Amino acid sequence: MSGFLSLHRLAAARGDGLHPKLRELLEQREAIAASQDVVEIDRFREGSFTQAGSAPAPKASEFLPGNVVAFAAAQRAPAVARKKSSAS
Repeated sequence: MSGFLSLHRLAAARGDGLHPKLRELLEQREAIAASQDVVEIDRFREGSFTQAGSAPAPKASEFLPGNVVAFAAAQRAPAVARKKSSAS
């Protein structure tokens, strides 16, 4: 039994508890986890590569079509200099 459902049953005895939709979702997940017919896919993919995070952005090529302009990266001023200029 999940911790949330245990907490809900404890709180329900006192007239409080989880939202009915959340409780229903947790009960469904618990029933699926307890089922013998459901197998986790990760068990069969132990040797496969898993990527953490989103796909990396490809590096922009040196050649750009005629209608694309490449802008140089903006140089940011140090924070101290910005504070002094805004205080005056």
